[in-house]
Amino acid sequence: MSIDSFVIALLVSAVVIVVSLIAITKQLKQNRARAERIQAGEDRLQEERAKRIESIRILMKAVEEDEKLTWTEAAIRVKNLLDQLGIDLSEHEHVSAIYVVEENTQHIPTHDQWNNLPLKARRKYRDEMEALEAQHIEQLRQAKQTLLAYSFEQ
Repeated sequence: MSIDSFVIALLVSAVVIVVSLIAITKQLKQNRARAERIQAGEDRLQEERAKRIESIRILMKAVEEDEKLTWTEAAIRVKNLLDQLGIDLSEHEHVSAIYVVEENTQHIPTHDQWNNLPLKARRKYRDEMEALEAQHIEQLRQAKQTLLAYSFEQ
């Protein structure tokens, strides 16, 4: 092999090494950025989870303290938050009343639909909710205590 061939082979090898190093560096940066995005997403999910858990606790603390918050509304909200957390406590003996109340009030209009109801219909639904709450009040209070002490860690 002549010296010219050797120099050309050496230069080609050096170019291949430099290009490979550039590609490897670029890939490492992409991997690091992807890992940071994944971690940021996981952190955001944990924050959202913590907010939902805190919302459950706030609702349970407020339910008999705030006269505007009824057991029915609390049950609907808590059940929705538990669903968002991917937690099903419908079979839990002390929490199932939340699910019972929520299930038995699904037919009642909410938000704008509630506001558009005639007063007579609202009264009928309020009476229905109050009767349901009275029927399950002890179980709802037990659910409150259980959820306040519940460990939401998975």
